[in-house]
Amino acid sequence: MTVRPYRPGDWDAIARIHDTARLDELRCSVGVEAFLTLAETHEEEGLFDGELWVAEVAEVADGAGPEPVVAGFAAFAEAELTWLYVDPARQRQGIGRTLLRHVLEADDSARIECTVLAGNDNARALYESAGFVVVETKTGKLAGNERFAATGHVMEWHRP
Repeated sequence: MTVRPYRPGDWDAIARIHDTARLDELRCSVGVEAFLTLAETHEEEGLFDGELWVAEVAEVADGAGPEPVVAGFAAFAEAELTWLYVDPARQRQGIGRTLLRHVLEADDSARIECTVLAGNDNARALYESAGFVVVETKTGKLAGNERFAATGHVMEWHRP
């Protein structure tokens, strides 16, 4: 697996990953009625405001040699992990952990923050395993679709 900077040709892959993974995320928290596609939310939600990386894995198809396939992505801006999504078909293979580790190593901030929707226990467990702790739980409008209320856990990681 490799992590590299986003390239414009990655758009279709990250949009597909976001849209399928976001439905799972909302299913266990706010509800799928709040779903909006990446195409509908990326500008307002600042996907490209900071650094954006993709994780690639090698995949063999049709008897050919291994080809790199985008399996997840992470975005980081101003000491905040703003996006981290993994293709649901590839979850639990270390891709999210690798992306998270990359973010933590790529920036020298003393403190990094992220927010996890209440009910997204897998994401919360991933962040906690990396040393993030919940510092606040708050309810308000769902980022990206303000018509819905959501509860989120603000988590922080401090550089050792």
